[in-house]
Amino acid sequence: MLSLLLRRQPKKHLAPPVERVQPEVPYDPGLIAALTHEHRSLDLLLVKARSAAQQNHYEDVMDIMAEFRSALEDHLRRESIELYPYLAAHLKGENSEEVLKEMRMNGVMIRRTMEGFLDHYRTYPVSYINVAHFEIEVGGVDEELRDRLEQEEASIYTLYLPPDAY
Repeated sequence: MLSLLLRRQPKKHLAPPVERVQPEVPYDPGLIAALTHEHRSLDLLLVKARSAAQQNHYEDVMDIMAEFRSALEDHLRRESIELYPYLAAHLKGENSEEVLKEMRMNGVMIRRTMEGFLDHYRTYPVSYINVAHFEIEVGGVDEELRDRLEQEEASIYTLYLPPDAY
């Protein structure tokens, strides 16, 4: 009986694996305006956090930073679901791979920079002890984020066109 179980059974012929085809992401004429609006909202949240810290409203700072984290994640997710696949499917030419790689790296850098900042202040909440340092740091983070988002708008978002424009 045991010998029957241990004997190699001939493999059943299975159909060859089917390649998963990603569904094409449709063009959304309002996508770039919406993403740009999200950029402004992210910037505004950092300004609000800095203002709340200056007014010694430390609990508000933490709420605003949590809202910022959520909004940033939603924004980056939307780019990765709607923008990046569309551009990957439509961009052609010798520099297209480089452009797509730069685009993804920009998103990764934004995520890493913001996560480090947000994780630090989640672990060490803003208080009268570190408020001065927070104000300086949030100003620098806001400036860096603004620069990266402006670069993204100028170089990547301009590539998002209707399908017949490629």
